[in-house]
Amino acid sequence: MTTAARLETEDLGVHFGARSALEAVSIRLDPAETVGLVGPNGAGKSTLLKALAGMLPPSHGVVRLDGVLVRRPNPAVVYVPQRTGVDWSFPVSVLDVVLMGQLRRRTRFLGFGAADREAAVAALERVGMDRFAGVQIGQLSGGQQQRVFLARALLQDGAVFLLDEPFAGVDIPTQELLIDLFDRLGKAGKTIVYATHDLAHASRSSDRVLLVNRRLIASGPPAAVMTAGNLRAAFGGQAIVLVEPAPAPAVGQGAGAER
Repeated sequence: MTTAARLETEDLGVHFGARSALEAVSIRLDPAETVGLVGPNGAGKSTLLKALAGMLPPSHGVVRLDGVLVRRPNPAVVYVPQRTGVDWSFPVSVLDVVLMGQLRRRTRFLGFGAADREAAVAALERVGMDRFAGVQIGQLSGGQQQRVFLARALLQDGAVFLLDEPFAGVDIPTQELLIDLFDRLGKAGKTIVYATHDLAHASRSSDRVLLVNRRLIASGPPAAVMTAGNLRAAFGGQAIVLVEPAPAPAVGQGAGAER
């Protein structure tokens, strides 16, 4: 008997007017795995993450969480956006940003209590940012801002973490913290999916890689997926092969579905 996936798509397509962002993407994401979502800019990585999070409705196909159709955002799925899409001039403190992770779990009339603030500070401690709790978020460096986003995600304590370009524009210590955090979350049974166009990070930080360019090109262990042929299919002539090809073929290679 096959158990239900933690999160899966079946023939997922997302269109914006006449433009197709994703076509016929079928993937399965299981507990306790870290998945690198790899592809060039404009490949539909952010669109796929938002569809998985219930933030974008499919044009066709479906998304399921624990076997149930996803029709709207669910607290079990935590989405961490790109830093470049955030207004960092907004006058809120680091602690306030982390506390916002709890908004979906309460009514608008119920404020944050002492226990909420203690939990938020504990999440900041886990990413080394507790001493910045009272600082305005825009005064932080890119790496520090990313750590705050991670603290907010940790406070939400979901089953699935979807991160859009978490390695982009951050310092080496934050990159190392991310890799360690992925490892610890995976050992706790969480599912982590992160988008990146950095092949080295995907190779180092993923149990499995999904290579996409509007369609699923390949899925499997990093060395099996990131072959010269697959990378040329995804990136065109701009691909640089950083991983030696593995003898075992990737599952779902080509435009077909991964089941």
